[in-house]
Amino acid sequence: MVADGSCEQMYSECNFISLHIPATPQTIGSIGYDLISRMPAGGCLLNTARKEIINEAELVKVLTDRPDLKYVTDIAAGCQSELNEKFGKRVFATPKKMGAETAEANINAGIAAARQIVDFFTSGCTRFQVNK
Repeated sequence: MVADGSCEQMYSECNFISLHIPATPQTIGSIGYDLISRMPAGGCLLNTARKEIINEAELVKVLTDRPDLKYVTDIAAGCQSELNEKFGKRVFATPKKMGAETAEANINAGIAAARQIVDFFTSGCTRFQVNK
């Protein structure tokens, strides 16, 4: 744990940074050149959050400036073909979002779906309806 809790200090001291934050107005595009470039030599940024939190133009710039850094994500960036072409094995992305693909997450999703079905038939509740 970083002593003062600052993002800047964490990025400068940690060889591996794993992102687990939601995409909100405050976080979208918040991970960019300033933070990533602080990482120690050989550092690796792991994005298991949302791709929108990464400023992709600045990611390309920092990977260009810092050939020692790596980027791993469980969802392809908007500029994934450019990342693959320019940085090869320093960038890895799974073909689809994998962050929530755990046994626990799948069980919880099944339970939530079952509750929604029961709610619909018992009270007509359509709170999570997706096709209106």
